[in-house]
Amino acid sequence: MTTLGIETSCDETALALLQTRGSGETFEYRIIQSLVHSQANLHSAYGGVFPTLAKREHGKNILPLLDKLLLEAQPYFKEKRYAKDYKKTLDLFEKELSEQNPDLWQSILGADFLVNIPRIDQIAVTQGPGLEPALWVGISLGRFLSTLWNIPLIAVDHMEGHIIGSLIDEDKPYGVWQYLKGVTYPAIALLISGGHTELVEINSLGDYKIIGQTRDDAVGEAFDKVARLLGLPYPGGPHLSRLAEEARQQNILSPIKLPRPMIDRDNHDFSFSGLKTAVLYAIKKAEKSGKYDNVFRAGLALEFENAVTDTLSAKSAEAIEKIQAKTLIMGGGVSANHSLRRRFTDISAEYGIPLYMPSFHLSGDNALMIALVGALNNAPTDSRNIQAQGTKKLGKNLLL
Repeated sequence: MTTLGIETSCDETALALLQTRGSGETFEYRIIQSLVHSQANLHSAYGGVFPTLAKREHGKNILPLLDKLLLEAQPYFKEKRYAKDYKKTLDLFEKELSEQNPDLWQSILGADFLVNIPRIDQIAVTQGPGLEPALWVGISLGRFLSTLWNIPLIAVDHMEGHIIGSLIDEDKPYGVWQYLKGVTYPAIALLISGGHTELVEINSLGDYKIIGQTRDDAVGEAFDKVARLLGLPYPGGPHLSRLAEEARQQNILSPIKLPRPMIDRDNHDFSFSGLKTAVLYAIKKAEKSGKYDNVFRAGLALEFENAVTDTLSAKSAEAIEKIQAKTLIMGGGVSANHSLRRRFTDISAEYGIPLYMPSFHLSGDNALMIALVGALNNAPTDSRNIQAQGTKKLGKNLLL
């Protein structure tokens, strides 16, 4: 079974091809190719992702990326798929796409390579959560290709993708058959990104229950906002973490003690807006007293990172104890943070349970995780009923 994954939930245009065989404990996969085109430089002027710009860039970039993907995948395929009704499919989608996604439509009109491609059996596309204008580009392309090639289209939850993405063995090269990392249940997953902070109880692949979430800013959003307050460029999270690491290496301490929000509350929820505000007040106070310099900035960056790490680790440890978790998973773009990885490695050792995290290049948004969820699910959706769901919530999805 060959699955094409499509991911356009935010500012990464991502495509992947995956081959799978077996099911359940015998499920194996091999990665044919995974490509990501980032728009980060374009959005830096806005200090964050501008949805309309993201939609336009997805529409312009996704077909050239697909062409590159298919060309690089050719050595893995013996069969070709020929689209007999190419003109008919163009006519069917012309009104919808030319009005709703004109950039995507213009790209499709110039994509004659879609007529004769390596044999693909199904398509998996991100339905949500994410930026709805961006999500619609991937969904629209998925619907078009599903009709053109007469193959199933599977709607995938982006957050489920981050869970499965953490189970990929990053040490295996492309083209090699492999298994997902084994999970003993129940498991706890901490999903942390620019748009989400969630603690998820997992009782089997596909059976998810959110037991804690942010009440305001997501942790990645808080990183970016604080980075902007410190004068760091977008995307700010990695820049802030590098500054914090410099302070750690030079033993620079912050004179400011930041709060650990909701750490003593009897629940698993998070809140980071107050932490951001505390940073703002600390900066204003330092500027007023003439103490705001590079040493202060580095110390404050470290204190902020420590506050976030303390909060996420404490809430996760409480969740492990509550459900007696046998596996700990951390996924999403913020999981690339070195401080968090060190702390969660300590937590897994303390509780004697395995910790699964994505490799650094798979921690962000990518289509490989979407293709994997689609391959595990293998339950096609009527493409006409797939709608972008910007605030989609992770729930019980029947995989396997």
